[in-house]
Amino acid sequence: GCQLAQALWPMFATERPGGSPDLFSPGFGSGSRPPRPRAVLVDSEPKVVTAALAPSRFGDAFAFDPEAAAWTQSGRGGNYALGYCGDGGTVFRGGDGVQDLVTRALDCVQRQVEACHGAHIGTVLTHSLGGGTGSGLGSRLAEEIRDAYPHAPLLATSILPISSGENPAQSFNSILALATLQEVVDGVILYENDRLMAAAGGAGGGVPDISGNAVLGPSLSAMNAVIAADLLPFFCPVVAGGGFGAAAPPLDVGELLAAVCPMPTHRFVQVFSGQASAPHGPIAETRPALDALQRRAGAARPGRGGGGGVLLVQAMVRGSSASVDVGALGSDILERLGGATPWQPFAADLRLGAPLRSAPHVVHIGAVVNWRRASHVIEAVADTARRKYDGRAFVHWYERHGLGPGEFEHAFEVLDSVVADYAAA
Repeated sequence: GCQLAQALWPMFATERPGGSPDLFSPGFGSGSRPPRPRAVLVDSEPKVVTAALAPSRFGDAFAFDPEAAAWTQSGRGGNYALGYCGDGGTVFRGGDGVQDLVTRALDCVQRQVEACHGAHIGTVLTHSLGGGTGSGLGSRLAEEIRDAYPHAPLLATSILPISSGENPAQSFNSILALATLQEVVDGVILYENDRLMAAAGGAGGGVPDISGNAVLGPSLSAMNAVIAADLLPFFCPVVAGGGFGAAAPPLDVGELLAAVCPMPTHRFVQVFSGQASAPHGPIAETRPALDALQRRAGAARPGRGGGGGVLLVQAMVRGSSASVDVGALGSDILERLGGATPWQPFAADLRLGAPLRSAPHVVHIGAVVNWRRASHVIEAVADTARRKYDGRAFVHWYERHGLGPGEFEHAFEVLDSVVADYAAA
């Protein structure tokens, strides 16, 4: 999550020159100090957070607030239970005394919310699911944030580990976290590291960043560039038809959730994007970007029983200079994603906007998709975890920290229900 933040926030600063109170504190652009993101960095090890806090890390573009960071030294041993419960002896030592990590993190969140002066319109949590910190501590923070702000929208961006990952218990961590998220957040953007690595050039190629420049893969930075390119148009929205000088609407987490996750039984979405560039001028046609979007999502199209797996999709087209037939383009995107479910006549929500400031000569088409394939991903992870659990493999790692059979059975039950609800949709 903290590494992804270092890919996202430079883009946010580029897209919101002159100040944007939904993403940055009021000091943005004041000249007194660099902009301060409305973000909290949390980790159980110091390396990534302290690197992000380095004064010269992002130049004058922005700087993370050291008072909005919480970290410890001990790690969480790749164990959801240890991440969720803590080790009892780990502390954060800051200028305000000694606190446990969860308390410190929640204090940071509270300060950020209070700094919104009553205009808090939602929280986005980014975390990985394979390790103990992202899965366990991330789940604990999601619960605590939901309890503290029950009426504020809460969206998670959750990244599944590579299927051949080095943590033998990663499937346990993933299913325990996914079950918690299903119960406490309003929506989950679910990424798969296997797919991200392929998109980032796992075969030795490269992936274009949001500006069209090649970021060679496979690497963590290239995979984060893929996610950042996917999310940027949705997290930095614009008014339809507005140019660079038009006032930008704030990121409204609740509006995005209402568009793609209106049903509490179907909270999981996936995000894909495609880009096409013309270095010497604007691009008129959307087809090259549509083709790129289809290549990105094509391998992930629903394959059970043919098409018709899309419940809802919000698509964002940024940068096309041509007149767009919204209805036809929406239908084209749906078709490329495999088609809508038969009962859903209004599956596509298409938005148009000006080019991204960071990519003025790029047509970018992004799609947030709520479809059956998300449940297939969850089902595969749960099946792997169930086989290990039936063999009692690594279960003692979790029992040692107070996580017993009841928690595992509950997680399996929750995810089985998710899979069944999607299958019935």
